[in-house]
Amino acid sequence: MPKIDNPWRAITLVTLIGGDLAICVVGGVLLGKYLDGLFATNPLFLVVGLLLGLGVGVYSVYRIVRGYL
Repeated sequence: MPKIDNPWRAITLVTLIGGDLAICVVGGVLLGKYLDGLFATNPLFLVVGLLLGLGVGVYSVYRIVRGYL
């Protein structure tokens, strides 16, 4: 198992985690808002998109962290 001695590697990992999670959640919210406007179901798809984006983000973060370990 490789050691993380380089601080830039740790900074890169934290940046990737934060950016990836934020992009997935914001993408899910925007998609949910768009679908709510399309089908006139105001908060339903927003909540579904938020949860779906969060789930995709957590899975993506898991895959990123697994690659570093």
